[in-house]
Amino acid sequence: MTTTLHRVLVDLAGEAPSVRMPEDLWRRGRRLRWRRRAAGILACLLVSMTAMWLPSPNVTGSQFAGTDDRTLPAWAAQPYLWQQTFSEDPNGPAKLVFETGHSLDLDTSLVVVGRDDSFRLVYLDPGELMGSLSPDGRYLLGDNLVDLVTGQSRKLSPAVSSHWPAVWSPDSQSAVAVIGQDDVVPTTGPNGERINDSTRLDNIVIVSVPDGSLRVVHVAEADVFRAAFSPDGTRVAIAVGRDAQNKELLILDVATGAVQRAVSLGERQQIAGSAAWSPDGNRLILTFIEGCLTAPSCDGPTPDRPARQRFHLQQLDVDTGTVTDEAVRGLQDRPNLIAWRQGAPVLSVTNDADNSCAIVRLPAGQSPETLPLRAAGYGCPSYPRNALEQWTLDGPQLTPSPWQAQNWAYVVLGLIVLTGAALVVKLGRRWRRRSMTQRSRVAPEPPR
Repeated sequence: MTTTLHRVLVDLAGEAPSVRMPEDLWRRGRRLRWRRRAAGILACLLVSMTAMWLPSPNVTGSQFAGTDDRTLPAWAAQPYLWQQTFSEDPNGPAKLVFETGHSLDLDTSLVVVGRDDSFRLVYLDPGELMGSLSPDGRYLLGDNLVDLVTGQSRKLSPAVSSHWPAVWSPDSQSAVAVIGQDDVVPTTGPNGERINDSTRLDNIVIVSVPDGSLRVVHVAEADVFRAAFSPDGTRVAIAVGRDAQNKELLILDVATGAVQRAVSLGERQQIAGSAAWSPDGNRLILTFIEGCLTAPSCDGPTPDRPARQRFHLQQLDVDTGTVTDEAVRGLQDRPNLIAWRQGAPVLSVTNDADNSCAIVRLPAGQSPETLPLRAAGYGCPSYPRNALEQWTLDGPQLTPSPWQAQNWAYVVLGLIVLTGAALVVKLGRRWRRRSMTQRSRVAPEPPR
Protein backbone atom coordinates (compact mmCIF):
# COMPACT_ATOMS: atom_id res chain seq x y z
CA MET A 1 0.00 0.00 0.00
CA THR A 2 1.41 3.40 -1.00
CA THR A 3 1.58 6.37 1.31
CA THR A 4 -0.91 8.31 -0.84
CA LEU A 5 -3.48 5.48 -0.83
CA HIS A 6 -3.14 5.07 2.92
CA ARG A 7 -3.79 8.82 3.45
CA VAL A 8 -6.86 8.72 1.19
CA LEU A 9 -8.34 5.78 3.07
CA VAL A 10 -7.78 7.45 6.42
CA ASP A 11 -9.53 10.63 5.18
CA LEU A 12 -12.47 8.61 3.86
CA ALA A 13 -12.78 6.77 7.19
CA GLY A 14 -12.91 10.08 9.02
CA GLU A 15 -15.69 11.39 6.76
CA ALA A 16 -17.78 8.19 6.94
CA PRO A 17 -20.80 8.25 9.30
CA SER A 18 -20.33 6.39 12.57
CA VAL A 19 -22.05 3.06 13.10
CA ARG A 20 -25.17 3.42 15.20
CA MET A 21 -25.10 0.85 17.99
CA PRO A 22 -27.92 0.53 20.52
CA GLU A 23 -26.94 1.12 24.09
CA ASP A 24 -28.16 -2.35 25.17
CA LEU A 25 -26.39 -4.26 22.38
CA TRP A 26 -24.16 -6.08 24.88
CA ARG A 27 -27.13 -7.08 27.05
CA ARG A 28 -29.01 -8.29 23.96
CA GLY A 29 -26.08 -10.49 22.99
CA ARG A 30 -25.84 -11.98 26.47
CA ARG A 31 -29.59 -12.66 26.53
CA LEU A 32 -29.40 -14.36 23.14
CA ARG A 33 -26.48 -16.47 24.34
CA TRP A 34 -28.30 -17.58 27.50
CA ARG A 35 -31.45 -18.35 25.51
CA ARG A 36 -29.47 -20.65 23.23
CA ARG A 37 -27.90 -22.36 26.23
CA ALA A 38 -31.28 -22.80 27.91
CA ALA A 39 -32.73 -24.22 24.71
CA GLY A 40 -29.85 -26.70 24.47
CA ILE A 41 -30.25 -27.78 28.11
CA LEU A 42 -34.02 -28.17 27.66
CA ALA A 43 -33.47 -30.28 24.55
CA CYS A 44 -31.03 -32.51 26.47
CA LEU A 45 -33.54 -32.95 29.29
CA LEU A 46 -36.31 -33.83 26.85
CA VAL A 47 -34.09 -36.38 25.11
CA SER A 48 -33.06 -37.84 28.48
CA MET A 49 -36.67 -38.14 29.70
CA THR A 50 -37.68 -39.74 26.40
CA ALA A 51 -34.82 -42.23 26.66
CA MET A 52 -35.92 -43.23 30.17
CA TRP A 53 -39.38 -44.15 28.93
CA LEU A 54 -38.28 -45.93 25.76
CA PRO A 55 -37.28 -49.62 25.85
CA SER A 56 -33.60 -50.00 26.55
CA PRO A 57 -31.28 -51.26 23.79
CA ASN A 58 -31.55 -55.03 24.05
CA VAL A 59 -28.43 -56.97 23.18
CA THR A 60 -30.42 -60.21 23.19
CA GLY A 61 -32.36 -58.94 20.20
CA SER A 62 -29.36 -58.03 18.10
CA GLN A 63 -25.90 -59.36 18.86
CA PHE A 64 -27.05 -62.59 20.51
CA ALA A 65 -30.16 -63.26 18.44
CA GLY A 66 -30.66 -66.98 17.83
CA THR A 67 -27.53 -68.06 19.72
CA ASP A 68 -29.10 -70.66 22.00
CA ASP A 69 -25.66 -72.01 22.86
CA ARG A 70 -25.79 -75.23 24.89
CA THR A 71 -22.37 -74.83 26.47
CA LEU A 72 -21.71 -74.03 30.11
CA PRO A 73 -18.94 -71.45 30.65
CA ALA A 74 -15.82 -72.23 32.59
CA TRP A 75 -16.15 -68.87 34.33
CA ALA A 76 -18.81 -66.16 34.68
CA ALA A 77 -17.64 -62.70 35.75
CA GLN A 78 -19.25 -60.10 37.99
CA PRO A 79 -21.97 -57.84 36.54
CA TYR A 80 -21.49 -54.13 36.08
CA LEU A 81 -23.02 -51.85 38.68
CA TRP A 82 -25.32 -50.46 35.99
CA GLN A 83 -26.29 -53.92 34.67
CA GLN A 84 -29.78 -54.19 33.20
CA THR A 85 -32.34 -55.57 35.65
CA PHE A 86 -34.25 -58.78 35.09
CA SER A 87 -37.58 -57.09 35.83
CA GLU A 88 -37.05 -54.64 32.95
CA ASP A 89 -35.83 -57.23 30.44
CA PRO A 90 -36.19 -60.96 31.30
CA ASN A 91 -33.51 -63.11 29.67
CA GLY A 92 -34.47 -66.69 30.59
CA PRO A 93 -34.23 -69.60 30.35
CA ALA A 94 -31.15 -69.33 32.54
CA LYS A 95 -27.77 -70.87 31.85
CA LEU A 96 -26.74 -70.21 35.44
CA VAL A 97 -27.71 -68.10 38.44
CA PHE A 98 -25.37 -66.86 41.16
CA GLU A 99 -25.33 -64.42 44.07
CA THR A 100 -23.28 -61.23 44.02
CA GLY A 101 -22.60 -58.18 46.14
CA HIS A 102 -21.58 -56.15 43.08
CA SER A 103 -24.75 -54.08 42.77
CA LEU A 104 -25.92 -50.56 43.50
CA ASP A 105 -27.88 -51.47 46.64
CA LEU A 106 -24.66 -52.78 48.27
CA ASP A 107 -26.53 -55.94 49.31
CA THR A 108 -26.73 -59.48 47.99
CA SER A 109 -28.37 -59.65 44.57
CA LEU A 110 -28.87 -62.36 41.96
CA VAL A 111 -27.26 -62.56 38.55
CA VAL A 112 -29.24 -64.41 35.88
CA VAL A 113 -27.15 -65.44 32.86
CA GLY A 114 -29.37 -66.36 29.94
CA ARG A 115 -28.72 -68.88 27.20
CA ASP A 116 -27.83 -65.93 24.96
CA ASP A 117 -25.01 -65.08 27.44
CA SER A 118 -26.78 -61.91 28.59
CA PHE A 119 -26.52 -60.80 32.22
CA ARG A 120 -29.42 -59.49 34.32
CA LEU A 121 -29.55 -58.31 37.94
CA VAL A 122 -32.29 -59.27 40.40
CA TYR A 123 -32.42 -57.04 43.47
CA LEU A 124 -33.62 -59.08 46.47
CA ASP A 125 -35.74 -57.90 49.36
CA PRO A 126 -34.10 -57.99 52.82
CA GLY A 127 -33.96 -61.60 54.01
CA GLU A 128 -34.96 -63.03 50.61
CA LEU A 129 -32.98 -66.06 49.43
CA MET A 130 -31.97 -67.11 45.94
CA GLY A 131 -34.44 -69.97 45.55
CA SER A 132 -34.19 -73.14 43.46
CA LEU A 133 -33.63 -73.25 39.70
CA SER A 134 -35.73 -75.72 37.73
CA PRO A 135 -34.00 -78.48 35.70
CA ASP A 136 -34.85 -76.73 32.42
CA GLY A 137 -33.65 -73.35 33.69
CA ARG A 138 -37.01 -71.64 33.17
CA TYR A 139 -38.32 -71.23 36.72
CA LEU A 140 -36.92 -69.96 40.00
CA LEU A 141 -38.82 -70.96 43.14
CA GLY A 142 -38.09 -69.03 46.31
CA ASP A 143 -40.42 -66.66 48.10
CA ASN A 144 -42.23 -66.44 44.73
CA LEU A 145 -42.49 -68.62 41.64
CA VAL A 146 -40.73 -66.66 38.87
CA ASP A 147 -40.91 -67.48 35.17
CA LEU A 148 -37.47 -66.44 33.88
CA VAL A 149 -38.72 -66.30 30.28
CA THR A 150 -41.73 -64.01 30.72
CA GLY A 151 -40.68 -62.34 33.98
CA GLN A 152 -44.03 -63.21 35.57
CA SER A 153 -43.84 -63.66 39.36
CA ARG A 154 -46.54 -65.51 41.26
CA LYS A 155 -46.89 -65.31 45.02
CA LEU A 156 -47.84 -68.68 46.48
CA SER A 157 -50.55 -68.91 49.10
CA PRO A 158 -49.63 -69.99 51.66
CA ALA A 159 -46.00 -69.07 51.12
CA VAL A 160 -43.38 -71.78 51.21
CA SER A 161 -40.49 -71.51 53.65
CA SER A 162 -37.25 -70.18 52.20
CA HIS A 163 -35.17 -71.89 54.91
CA TRP A 164 -35.39 -75.20 53.01
CA PRO A 165 -34.72 -74.94 49.26
CA ALA A 166 -37.49 -76.42 47.15
CA VAL A 167 -36.66 -79.52 45.08
CA TRP A 168 -37.87 -79.79 41.48
CA SER A 169 -39.32 -82.75 39.65
CA PRO A 170 -37.41 -83.87 36.52
CA ASP A 171 -40.02 -82.35 34.17
CA SER A 172 -39.87 -78.89 35.84
CA GLN A 173 -43.65 -78.88 36.25
CA SER A 174 -43.78 -79.38 40.02
CA ALA A 175 -41.60 -79.07 43.11
CA VAL A 176 -41.67 -80.29 46.69
CA ALA A 177 -41.36 -77.61 49.35
CA VAL A 178 -42.17 -76.92 52.99
CA ILE A 179 -44.71 -74.56 54.50
CA GLY A 180 -42.83 -73.91 57.71
CA GLN A 181 -42.68 -71.68 60.72
CA ASP A 182 -40.39 -68.71 61.00
CA ASP A 183 -38.94 -70.26 64.17
CA VAL A 184 -36.95 -73.14 62.68
CA VAL A 185 -34.13 -73.12 65.24
CA PRO A 186 -34.63 -75.71 67.96
CA THR A 187 -35.11 -74.12 71.39
CA THR A 188 -34.20 -76.11 74.48
CA GLY A 189 -34.61 -75.59 78.19
CA PRO A 190 -31.95 -75.78 80.95
CA ASN A 191 -32.20 -79.58 81.04
CA GLY A 192 -32.01 -80.02 77.27
CA GLU A 193 -35.75 -80.47 76.82
CA ARG A 194 -37.42 -79.14 73.67
CA ILE A 195 -39.61 -76.15 74.46
CA ASN A 196 -40.79 -75.19 70.96
CA ASP A 197 -44.52 -75.51 70.44
CA SER A 198 -44.83 -79.17 69.41
CA THR A 199 -48.40 -78.73 68.19
CA ARG A 200 -47.29 -76.54 65.29
CA LEU A 201 -46.36 -78.83 62.40
CA ASP A 202 -44.84 -78.20 58.97
CA ASN A 203 -46.69 -79.21 55.81
CA ILE A 204 -44.69 -80.75 52.99
CA VAL A 205 -46.39 -79.72 49.76
CA ILE A 206 -46.20 -80.25 46.02
CA VAL A 207 -46.16 -76.95 44.12
CA SER A 208 -47.81 -77.11 40.69
CA VAL A 209 -46.19 -74.83 38.13
CA PRO A 210 -49.12 -74.55 35.66
CA ASP A 211 -51.55 -73.06 38.19
CA GLY A 212 -49.38 -72.24 41.22
CA SER A 213 -51.47 -74.43 43.51
CA LEU A 214 -50.12 -76.26 46.59
CA ARG A 215 -51.09 -79.78 47.63
CA VAL A 216 -50.12 -81.26 50.98
CA VAL A 217 -48.49 -84.69 50.66
CA HIS A 218 -47.17 -85.09 54.21
CA VAL A 219 -47.30 -83.45 57.62
CA ALA A 220 -44.12 -83.67 59.67
CA GLU A 221 -41.98 -81.71 62.07
CA ALA A 222 -39.41 -80.74 59.47
CA ASP A 223 -36.55 -79.12 61.36
CA VAL A 224 -34.48 -81.49 59.21
CA PHE A 225 -35.60 -81.64 55.58
CA ARG A 226 -34.15 -82.78 52.27
CA ALA A 227 -35.86 -84.28 49.26
CA ALA A 228 -35.26 -85.91 45.86
CA PHE A 229 -37.66 -86.94 43.08
CA SER A 230 -37.39 -90.30 41.36
CA PRO A 231 -36.37 -90.13 37.67
CA ASP A 232 -39.96 -90.73 36.51
CA GLY A 233 -41.35 -88.16 38.96
CA THR A 234 -43.85 -90.57 40.54
CA ARG A 235 -42.07 -90.88 43.91
CA VAL A 236 -40.29 -88.46 46.18
CA ALA A 237 -37.87 -89.26 48.98
CA ILE A 238 -37.85 -86.88 51.93
CA ALA A 239 -35.76 -86.79 55.09
CA VAL A 240 -37.54 -85.27 58.08
CA GLY A 241 -37.02 -85.05 61.80
CA ARG A 242 -37.03 -82.78 64.81
CA ASP A 243 -33.24 -82.88 65.15
CA ALA A 244 -30.17 -84.73 63.92
CA GLN A 245 -30.75 -87.65 66.32
CA ASN A 246 -34.31 -88.29 65.16
CA LYS A 247 -34.29 -88.44 61.37
CA GLU A 248 -36.34 -90.60 59.07
CA LEU A 249 -36.28 -91.16 55.32
CA LEU A 250 -39.71 -91.53 53.73
CA ILE A 251 -40.52 -92.54 50.17
CA LEU A 252 -43.87 -91.06 49.19
CA ASP A 253 -46.17 -91.62 46.26
CA VAL A 254 -46.46 -88.18 44.66
CA ALA A 255 -50.04 -88.68 43.46
CA THR A 256 -51.49 -89.89 46.77
CA GLY A 257 -48.94 -88.95 49.42
CA ALA A 258 -48.90 -92.53 50.67
CA VAL A 259 -45.70 -93.67 52.42
CA GLN A 260 -44.22 -96.56 50.45
CA ARG A 261 -41.16 -97.08 52.65
CA ALA A 262 -39.75 -95.61 55.86
CA VAL A 263 -36.07 -95.93 56.81
CA SER A 264 -34.43 -94.59 59.97
CA LEU A 265 -31.40 -92.39 59.38
CA GLY A 266 -28.49 -91.96 61.72
CA GLU A 267 -27.40 -88.52 62.81
CA ARG A 268 -24.48 -88.69 60.36
CA GLN A 269 -26.63 -89.69 57.35
CA GLN A 270 -28.53 -87.41 54.99
CA ILE A 271 -30.05 -87.47 51.51
CA ALA A 272 -27.16 -86.38 49.31
CA GLY A 273 -29.10 -83.70 47.42
CA SER A 274 -31.90 -82.89 45.01
CA ALA A 275 -30.54 -85.42 42.47
CA ALA A 276 -29.87 -88.16 45.02
CA TRP A 277 -32.07 -90.70 43.23
CA SER A 278 -29.97 -92.79 40.82
CA PRO A 279 -30.88 -92.64 37.10
CA ASP A 280 -32.16 -96.24 37.17
CA GLY A 281 -34.54 -95.46 40.06
CA ASN A 282 -33.23 -98.30 42.25
CA ARG A 283 -30.92 -96.45 44.65
CA LEU A 284 -30.79 -93.36 46.79
CA ILE A 285 -27.44 -91.71 47.44
CA LEU A 286 -26.76 -90.65 51.03
CA THR A 287 -23.91 -88.67 52.53
CA PHE A 288 -22.21 -89.92 55.68
CA ILE A 289 -20.35 -87.33 57.74
CA GLU A 290 -16.99 -88.53 59.05
CA GLY A 291 -15.53 -87.11 62.24
CA CYS A 292 -17.25 -83.97 63.52
CA LEU A 293 -20.78 -83.34 62.27
CA THR A 294 -20.47 -79.66 61.34
CA ALA A 295 -17.42 -77.78 60.09
CA PRO A 296 -17.70 -74.81 62.49
CA SER A 297 -17.57 -77.17 65.48
CA CYS A 298 -14.55 -79.13 64.26
CA ASP A 299 -11.29 -78.81 66.15
CA GLY A 300 -8.89 -77.27 63.67
CA PRO A 301 -5.32 -76.01 63.58
CA THR A 302 -6.50 -72.61 64.85
CA PRO A 303 -9.81 -71.32 66.21
CA ASP A 304 -10.19 -69.11 63.14
CA ARG A 305 -9.59 -71.92 60.65
CA PRO A 306 -11.37 -75.09 61.79
CA ALA A 307 -10.75 -78.45 60.18
CA ARG A 308 -12.77 -79.05 57.03
CA GLN A 309 -15.70 -81.45 57.27
CA ARG A 310 -15.19 -84.87 55.67
CA PHE A 311 -17.72 -87.27 54.18
CA HIS A 312 -18.26 -90.22 51.90
CA LEU A 313 -21.24 -91.46 49.89
CA GLN A 314 -23.56 -94.36 50.64
CA GLN A 315 -26.06 -96.19 48.42
CA LEU A 316 -29.48 -97.08 49.83
CA ASP A 317 -31.32 -99.86 48.00
CA VAL A 318 -34.87 -98.53 47.67
CA ASP A 319 -36.50 -101.99 47.66
CA THR A 320 -34.60 -103.64 50.52
CA GLY A 321 -33.38 -100.68 52.60
CA THR A 322 -29.80 -102.01 52.51
CA VAL A 323 -27.06 -99.38 52.80
CA THR A 324 -23.67 -99.84 51.07
CA ASP A 325 -20.70 -97.53 51.63
CA GLU A 326 -18.71 -96.19 48.69
CA ALA A 327 -15.01 -97.07 48.53
CA VAL A 328 -13.74 -93.47 48.30
CA ARG A 329 -13.54 -91.94 51.80
CA GLY A 330 -12.45 -88.66 53.33
CA LEU A 331 -13.99 -86.31 50.77
CA GLN A 332 -13.85 -82.75 52.08
CA ASP A 333 -16.38 -79.97 52.74
CA ARG A 334 -20.18 -79.76 52.54
CA PRO A 335 -21.69 -81.66 49.58
CA ASN A 336 -24.93 -81.39 47.59
CA LEU A 337 -25.67 -83.89 44.81
CA ILE A 338 -27.12 -81.83 41.96
CA ALA A 339 -26.93 -84.02 38.80
CA TRP A 340 -25.64 -87.17 37.12
CA ARG A 341 -23.17 -87.01 34.26
CA GLN A 342 -22.01 -90.05 32.31
CA GLY A 343 -23.40 -92.34 35.01
CA ALA A 344 -21.55 -90.63 37.88
CA PRO A 345 -22.92 -88.22 40.50
CA VAL A 346 -22.10 -84.53 40.27
CA LEU A 347 -21.83 -82.59 43.53
CA SER A 348 -21.46 -78.95 44.43
CA VAL A 349 -19.04 -78.90 47.35
CA THR A 350 -18.86 -75.83 49.60
CA ASN A 351 -15.92 -74.99 51.84
CA ASP A 352 -17.53 -73.25 54.83
CA ALA A 353 -14.17 -71.80 55.95
CA ASP A 354 -13.92 -69.40 53.00
CA ASN A 355 -17.32 -69.95 51.26
CA SER A 356 -15.58 -71.24 48.14
CA CYS A 357 -17.22 -73.76 45.87
CA ALA A 358 -16.25 -76.54 43.48
CA ILE A 359 -18.38 -78.67 41.15
CA VAL A 360 -17.02 -82.23 41.17
CA ARG A 361 -17.90 -85.51 39.47
CA LEU A 362 -17.37 -88.75 41.40
CA PRO A 363 -16.75 -91.73 39.09
CA ALA A 364 -17.19 -95.06 40.87
CA GLY A 365 -14.07 -96.05 42.78
CA GLN A 366 -12.03 -93.11 41.44
CA SER A 367 -10.81 -89.79 42.76
CA PRO A 368 -13.08 -86.75 42.37
CA GLU A 369 -12.92 -84.92 39.05
CA THR A 370 -13.28 -81.14 39.37
CA LEU A 371 -15.45 -79.80 36.55
CA PRO A 372 -14.59 -76.46 34.86
CA LEU A 373 -17.59 -74.63 36.30
CA ARG A 374 -17.00 -71.49 38.35
CA ALA A 375 -18.56 -68.07 38.77
CA ALA A 376 -17.77 -64.86 40.60
CA GLY A 377 -19.85 -63.89 43.60
CA TYR A 378 -20.83 -65.83 46.68
CA GLY A 379 -20.96 -69.59 47.20
CA CYS A 380 -21.91 -72.09 44.52
CA PRO A 381 -23.57 -71.00 41.28
CA SER A 382 -26.81 -72.76 40.38
CA TYR A 383 -26.96 -74.55 37.02
CA PRO A 384 -30.00 -76.21 35.40
CA ARG A 385 -29.78 -79.93 36.04
CA ASN A 386 -30.51 -80.72 32.38
CA ALA A 387 -27.56 -78.55 31.35
CA LEU A 388 -25.19 -80.21 33.82
CA GLU A 389 -26.15 -83.64 32.51
CA GLN A 390 -26.34 -82.99 28.75
CA TRP A 391 -24.51 -79.82 27.74
CA THR A 392 -20.88 -79.30 26.79
CA LEU A 393 -18.63 -78.00 29.58
CA ASP A 394 -15.58 -75.74 29.66
CA GLY A 395 -17.05 -73.09 27.38
CA PRO A 396 -15.51 -69.62 26.92
CA GLN A 397 -15.42 -67.32 29.92
CA LEU A 398 -18.44 -65.02 30.08
CA THR A 399 -18.25 -61.31 30.84
CA PRO A 400 -21.27 -59.01 30.66
CA SER A 401 -21.61 -56.43 27.93
CA PRO A 402 -21.32 -52.85 29.27
CA TRP A 403 -24.18 -51.91 26.91
CA GLN A 404 -26.63 -54.21 28.70
CA ALA A 405 -27.42 -51.32 31.00
CA GLN A 406 -30.35 -49.80 32.81
CA ASN A 407 -32.07 -46.82 31.17
CA TRP A 408 -30.69 -44.28 33.59
CA ALA A 409 -27.14 -45.31 32.64
CA TYR A 410 -27.75 -44.21 29.06
CA VAL A 411 -29.09 -40.88 30.33
CA VAL A 412 -26.00 -40.34 32.47
CA LEU A 413 -23.76 -41.34 29.57
CA GLY A 414 -25.56 -38.91 27.27
CA LEU A 415 -25.17 -36.05 29.73
CA ILE A 416 -21.48 -36.83 30.14
CA VAL A 417 -20.98 -36.84 26.37
CA LEU A 418 -22.87 -33.56 25.94
CA THR A 419 -20.94 -31.93 28.78
CA GLY A 420 -17.66 -33.10 27.31
CA ALA A 421 -18.62 -31.83 23.85
CA ALA A 422 -19.60 -28.43 25.26
CA LEU A 423 -16.29 -28.22 27.13
CA VAL A 424 -14.34 -29.09 23.98
CA VAL A 425 -16.19 -26.41 21.99
CA LYS A 426 -15.60 -23.81 24.69
CA LEU A 427 -11.90 -24.62 24.93
CA GLY A 428 -11.63 -24.55 21.13
CA ARG A 429 -13.15 -21.07 20.97
CA ARG A 430 -10.83 -19.83 23.70
CA TRP A 431 -7.83 -21.27 21.89
CA ARG A 432 -8.85 -19.60 18.60
CA ARG A 433 -9.31 -16.21 20.30
CA ARG A 434 -5.90 -16.51 21.91
CA SER A 435 -4.30 -17.46 18.61
CA MET A 436 -5.89 -14.49 16.82
CA THR A 437 -4.72 -12.12 19.56
CA GLN A 438 -1.18 -13.40 19.36
CA ARG A 439 -1.15 -13.10 15.56
CA SER A 440 -2.44 -9.51 15.72
CA ARG A 441 0.33 -8.58 18.13
CA VAL A 442 3.09 -9.84 15.89
CA ALA A 443 1.61 -8.64 12.56
CA PRO A 444 3.90 -6.02 10.81
CA GLU A 445 2.63 -2.48 10.37
CA PRO A 446 1.84 -1.41 6.80
CA PRO A 447 4.43 0.88 5.15
CA ARG A 448 3.63 4.59 5.09
